[in-house]
Amino acid sequence: MKMKTLMLLAVAASAILVSGCGKDLGYRKTTGVVTLDGSPLAGAFVTFVAQGQGAESGAATTNEKGEYSANSGSVGEGLKPGEYKVTISKRETVVDEDLERLKAGEITDDEYQEIKAKRGMKENSGSVGANLVPEEYSSAATTSLTATVTDNPKQNVFNFDL
Repeated sequence: MKMKTLMLLAVAASAILVSGCGKDLGYRKTTGVVTLDGSPLAGAFVTFVAQGQGAESGAATTNEKGEYSANSGSVGEGLKPGEYKVTISKRETVVDEDLERLKAGEITDDEYQEIKAKRGMKENSGSVGANLVPEEYSSAATTSLTATVTDNPKQNVFNFDL
């Protein structure tokens, strides 16, 4: 009988622990689509910059259809309700031809490091390509894009046509 009681206590304790895991942390699913001149913008970085003290910012990257689902850096899916400025940027891909030669075995790592030094590149630094969206959208100081995340999931869809 004592063993049966211990088993029941263990099951009850497990149920209590598991039920605590489902606690609402206040994050709300935040989604949308980014287009540029009416076409989906794949690979764009979308940032939601929180506008309140102690608020959490969040970000997402768009898929091939321009769709995104934003998340904050904390535990939880989505963003917390509040006001956000939204920035969007997409950098062109820059191919480091010398790095490609290194990967192909055409040059040694020492030769690659020497080439980088001659070009004034720091260790492990990469080239950043031009922004493919209008610059005004890439900074919280200049963007006109905003979003108000609410507790109503139907209101947390933000589409941006640049």
